[in-house]
Amino acid sequence: MLPVCPKCDVALLIVQLDGVEVDVCHECRGAWLDAGELAQLGAQPATQSQVVAETTRYLCPRCDQPLRQIRRNSVKLEECTGGHGLWLDAGELAQLQAPVLKRMFTKPNQGD
Repeated sequence: MLPVCPKCDVALLIVQLDGVEVDVCHECRGAWLDAGELAQLGAQPATQSQVVAETTRYLCPRCDQPLRQIRRNSVKLEECTGGHGLWLDAGELAQLQAPVLKRMFTKPNQGD
């Protein structure tokens, strides 16, 4: 199954980033991170995580089940209920303070 963006419904591109495969949407600049990849890319550990919405209209690129919205360190993200990973919108990447992701997903002329 070819993974698609939960927001744009277009095929995700697989990009190697510091030895980690990250699935990226070329339309919205969001990213799918499989379980454990966020930590591998240097994001600060979650000090707090709570479910905001049990399900959303967005589907997991791995299992096609609805994603749920969570709040991780005050950032709202979508998470697979089956534990497959996280969806991060372009603006959420910088908020998680993962410098590698911030560089990769900042739109041109947006500044660092």
